Amino acid sequence: MESTLISLKSVKKTFGRLEVLRGISFDLHPGERVSLLGPGGCGKSTILKVAVGLMEPDRTADGVIPRGCVTLGNVDMFHGSSEGRSRVLRQVGMAFQQGALFDFMTVRENLLFAMENMTSMTPEEMDRVLKGLLAGVKLGHTENLFPYELSGGMQRRVGIARALATKPSIAIFDEPTAGLDPVTSTIILNMIHELGAGSSRTLLVATSNVEIAIRFADRVILVNEGKVVADGPWRELILRGSEWVRHFLGVRLIGLDLDYARGLNLPQEFLDAHW
Repeated sequence: MESTLISLKSVKKTFGRLEVLRGISFDLHPGERVSLLGPGGCGKSTILKVAVGLMEPDRTADGVIPRGCVTLGNVDMFHGSSEGRSRVLRQVGMAFQQGALFDFMTVRENLLFAMENMTSMTPEEMDRVLKGLLAGVKLGHTENLFPYELSGGMQRRVGIARALATKPSIAIFDEPTAGLDPVTSTIILNMIHELGAGSSRTLLVATSNVEIAIRFADRVILVNEGKVVADGPWRELILRGSEWVRHFLGVRLIGLDLDYARGLNLPQEFLDAHW
């Protein structure tokens, strides 16, 4: 049986009277490159936070979190031991939408904090990894700067570098290009694409951008109104998805960039549809 890295089973999350997650279920396997795609406000960020134990799912009427509803590796994130959760979280690197850098630390200190607390690297190895990551995100000159001295796009890139500093087996990105200019977005997309190329690392990217979702992903999990409405290879969703799924993808692919859509070798009837 294929091993599972992340598993969510009928996960619900409510804020007041607002049902944000309404029974989310999916599994992620080693080496997969997965896009968690959906319109803004559909629950993508909440899914990511629940998946790594940063946010509790809803409890049952008896006041308990169902056992096995969220597992990371082989660890139940809400019933496993603290040692088990800490161990498995060392395998995860997560870049948040807002960067989530420590304002009182320099760029160098932000990256070292992650490595010192979550790896057994020597100081020499940490320095080598740090410099390599910053060079990779084209920010080698920012090592001694504070986050407030960086643009939003630069902070986002530092956040990605920090997420990778611990050499995680699972890399998670929450809306990595939201609010960024086209040039910075392209830099970040190229970085994420390179991460998955020829690597055994599992990638999970939450985005509302269809082009981003299909650019690097082997599999797209499409979410709407707190539910998984489609799950599979993006081409299969376009060709054989429900009417809503095809319309969601069509509007964003054809309506925003017809030339890009034509380059995907899609059926002519899909390209000609009045999305």
